[in-house]
Amino acid sequence: MKDIFREFDAKEKARIRALVLLFAFSLVFLLAFSLRERGAYNRLADQLEAQKKAFVGLNKERAAAVREDGRWQQAEKDLADLKTRYFYQEQGGINALRLDLRELLGAAGVSSRSMKFDYADIEKEKVRKVTVTFSLSGSYPVLRRFLETIEQFPKFLYLERLDFQRIEGGGNSLDLKVTLAGYYEYS
Repeated sequence: MKDIFREFDAKEKARIRALVLLFAFSLVFLLAFSLRERGAYNRLADQLEAQKKAFVGLNKERAAAVREDGRWQQAEKDLADLKTRYFYQEQGGINALRLDLRELLGAAGVSSRSMKFDYADIEKEKVRKVTVTFSLSGSYPVLRRFLETIEQFPKFLYLERLDFQRIEGGGNSLDLKVTLAGYYEYS
């Protein structure tokens, strides 16, 4: 191999040295540049990993917010349903309540002598309360059937007060004063 280099003249040897030097400088430059780029790559890879973790966390938060929003929307639907199905409507006024009371008393097999209506506004909730007080006569099974009928009634009709006026015959004859409260929303 050394014999090959002996055959070259001084001009060719100078060119080969220049080429070897150029190759060495190129190699050093390439190594230095690649190390710098490798460091930049590692930093960017770390940033990407951190952003992926942040994205996963934000995605979980977004999914939780979507579920929460869905629950609030369902609550709004439930409230609207509650208002329409269980509250008396302002348009029907007290007549709907009177008709329901007649239906309840008929279903329980009870009659009432007189009814007294009292009205109150609950401003904070935008609800009106109507209390109906009436007398009721019958036996204990009749009272029980009446109370069960009220419990099963779909509207907000609340037994506010039950006063025993007279009890005779071991519960076979009861005179009661009943106060029911009905609610309706107003705008």
